Amino acid sequence: EAAGGWFWWGAKGPDACKKLYQVMYDRMVNHHGLKNLIWVWTREPSDNAWYPGDQYVDIVGRDMYKQGDHSSQIAEWKAMNTLYGGKKMVTLSEVGSIPDVDNLVKDKAAWSWFMPWYGDFTRNSTHNSLELWKKMFASDYVITLDEMPSLK
Repeated sequence: EAAGGWFWWGAKGPDACKKLYQVMYDRMVNHHGLKNLIWVWTREPSDNAWYPGDQYVDIVGRDMYKQGDHSSQIAEWKAMNTLYGGKKMVTLSEVGSIPDVDNLVKDKAAWSWFMPWYGDFTRNSTHNSLELWKKMFASDYVITLDEMPSLK
């Protein structure tokens, strides 16, 4: 969301924002030797100038708040996958309405994950019904925390 300009880290434009991201990456990875971090870059549709570089990003994401739209967002997934040459996992970093799992399967939209914003977005609401949540988590297409293998 850096290109939005509403946060301090994006207020001075793309060059300052990229530099800050790169400095944070260098400090944590090279100075402190942290090797267990996953670096996610969330972009807006037209913010190519803000991208810090492939060497600093593991996963690319999009925020989408299309109330009541439970489509797979396949056009956006394809655009993101193409933009980054298929070299990055692609995620819905923040959503209002979650995609319907049947649409994900039908369209082969391979979002690595989605994260609904808090509050009304996660409750039985106009954004996401309880039935939709149950269907999502019961699907064989979705891996939930209890289905994750032990990484120890």
